[in-house]
Amino acid sequence: MLGNLIISLSTHTQSFSTMVAGRILYGLGSGTITVVQETILGSWFKGKGLAITIAIQITTSRIASFLSMGTAIPIANRFGFYGAAFWANFVVCALSFGINLVYIGAMRRIRRNTSQNVLDRLRTKHKFNPRLVVFFFGIYWMIIVESFTLGGGWNSFLHINSELVKLRFGVNDAIAAWSASVSQIMPIFLVPFLGWFFDLYGKRTDMLVLSTSTFTISMLLLGFTKANPLIGLVVFSISLALGPLAEITAISLILPSNSLGTGLGIYKSAMNTGSTIVDIVVGVLQDRGSRVLEDSENSYDYVMAFFTAWGAVSTLVAGTIFLVDRFKWSSLLRSNASDRKEAYHVVKAKINRPMLYAAATNWRDYAALWNYIPLIILGCLLVVSWVLFAVKLA
Repeated sequence: MLGNLIISLSTHTQSFSTMVAGRILYGLGSGTITVVQETILGSWFKGKGLAITIAIQITTSRIASFLSMGTAIPIANRFGFYGAAFWANFVVCALSFGINLVYIGAMRRIRRNTSQNVLDRLRTKHKFNPRLVVFFFGIYWMIIVESFTLGGGWNSFLHINSELVKLRFGVNDAIAAWSASVSQIMPIFLVPFLGWFFDLYGKRTDMLVLSTSTFTISMLLLGFTKANPLIGLVVFSISLALGPLAEITAISLILPSNSLGTGLGIYKSAMNTGSTIVDIVVGVLQDRGSRVLEDSENSYDYVMAFFTAWGAVSTLVAGTIFLVDRFKWSSLLRSNASDRKEAYHVVKAKINRPMLYAAATNWRDYAALWNYIPLIILGCLLVVSWVLFAVKLA
């Protein structure tokens, strides 16, 4: 909320540095709150109910994104000032902050009415051992790579899709904004259904492969054909509907509950890191595109070629996850709620092994070099994203 307030004030002072400071604060808050929401849902709901509850959370988020993208220009036009849209966003954040206070009050009331014995058991059950991160499974890190590639591609494209539609297809700002908002529309309708679908049929890895494929196809349609942009944006929105729920519910199946928050935090961190790096790469490629006004429809050629290649990489990662789950994890991620019991029985020893290793006094003896490599790579990418951001900001 503070970040949004600073951004809104920057529209009056016309200070770029103030706006950047607000965006940094906003990013810290928005990234954290998403992880907290998903961790809370993972604590309240287990197994069959988790997919549909996370689906509702994602759907609500996409509805808000769809409305904000579609109403930004009309709000600015109505008040005759572009900053009005930012102030509207601040009001919504303030309402959200109030709802958080209500939730905190409700949880405190529940805690007062819960016996100390039950509270102690819950604390023991959810006590996190930092050593567990070292022993996270290889398939989990593959999902993190997919979050970096596909998630970074999603977020970066959502930042430029309105301008892409305007320049490539020659429409005005209002039509471009509403057309771009279509990229958020399919999750509103598909994600609740997908929550039910995952509980009933499973197929998470299948949906992940389909998500990466539709992302790549949408980039080809928008960048290299003259097809109506709504077609490409709808295909993109299908990718945006399929991927996040498949990834988040997959993580909840392979990680113990006491490390779920950390696992989701790393997932979100990888996505934001990928988004930062891809945003900067896209900006550089856009600068290298055609800068002639009459040739504006070709100004995104390099950008869309990059997104297409990026999508192909993410498809390769998704295919690898599919195969590893099939041959190393007894199709745990593809299983539905009933078949998952049998799959869990097969991989039970594998799932419990990290907790035993982390609890051992000689835990370092169980940690091989490859256990540290994903953490080192993620840390390096995080540093790279900050360095790139600082260099471009300067």
